[in-house]
Amino acid sequence: MTSVPLAVQPDAGARVLVDQPGRVRTVAVVPGGHAYSRTVMPVEAGFAALPDPHPDLEGEVAGARWWPPRMLTPEWVARSDFDLMHVHFGVEQVPLSTLDQTIRTLRETGRPLVQTVHDLENPHLHDQAGHEERLSVLVEAADAVLTLTPGAAAEIERRWHRTAIVVPHPHLVPLSSMRAARDARMAAAPARRPVVGTTLKDLRAGTDAVGLLPALRHLAREMPEADVCVWVHERTWDAPPDDRARQACRALAEATADGVRLVVHQPMNDDTLWSHLASLDVAVLPYRHGTHSGWLEACHDLGTSVVAPDVGHLVDQRPEGVYRWRLDGADEASLLGAVEGALRLRAAGLPGADADARARQVTEVRAVHAQVYAALLARGSAG
Repeated sequence: MTSVPLAVQPDAGARVLVDQPGRVRTVAVVPGGHAYSRTVMPVEAGFAALPDPHPDLEGEVAGARWWPPRMLTPEWVARSDFDLMHVHFGVEQVPLSTLDQTIRTLRETGRPLVQTVHDLENPHLHDQAGHEERLSVLVEAADAVLTLTPGAAAEIERRWHRTAIVVPHPHLVPLSSMRAARDARMAAAPARRPVVGTTLKDLRAGTDAVGLLPALRHLAREMPEADVCVWVHERTWDAPPDDRARQACRALAEATADGVRLVVHQPMNDDTLWSHLASLDVAVLPYRHGTHSGWLEACHDLGTSVVAPDVGHLVDQRPEGVYRWRLDGADEASLLGAVEGALRLRAAGLPGADADARARQVTEVRAVHAQVYAALLARGSAG
């Protein structure tokens, strides 16, 4: 993890701001209720996230739906009491003009802006133009920029001439669940038939089932000793919403002829998802574009090996295997080689870090956030 650049190094005044007894600094986090945002918030250092405001109901706290984020409106910023704003993701529905006005209001009211770049390419969108415009506005305006990998930081430097602080992705699975899953794996006998799985969920834009399935069929033919499985949401399978989904479902049905096992399931809650990921020996990520993967981190939390495509900056998150993604889909030979290599690596031990190491890492991640926040607030208080 890189150190905090001199431009945002906290001084003695900043530490006083953080350590002052009873003084809580409030952070308007977009989104505040997301698992990632909650995990990295340095509450031990005296910082607290505001609850997400309801997107439609004035004065109400958001429930499951926090988007479009009301925090990213100039009216909310002008009337709300907070010390700084930190944007992670969820800005797709915010008009550019509103985003500009919100940043102007932050400036006028003296509140710093922090931006963590999770997605240089948005995995939920086919057309990246709007995402790139919004990201440019935020990165250029931010008082501090964070990101998750050295590769993404280098791209941010090339594109915007901004130095990004690299803060690795923390654990997603609760530490108690992580310990239980990894202990169960260590105690279990080696699987006679390893499970190699791909989870397509609802076929979001960054997922390409049609491009991946020929390589999975090749994998099933060449590795009959493995259980090659694909999971897809029941609502997507039963009622494909568009031509792309219909093509994917046809390809899924055809893949079963080569031994690929298809599992149609309801959307999973967190506990079900952790159990699902822990049941895999190797998870094959089905992404045709993107930048980072929380799914990869959750797999490593649970001791599941990951084979990832060579897109975005996934390789910096250290998957156990990497396969080539061509213009027309996954390269069959490289996927087979990556899965075989990942299974060999499992003989030396479980991938990822154990719960104790992840706990230490998240403490370091929170400390960096606290340093950045305190330095920006100290700079602001000094004018």
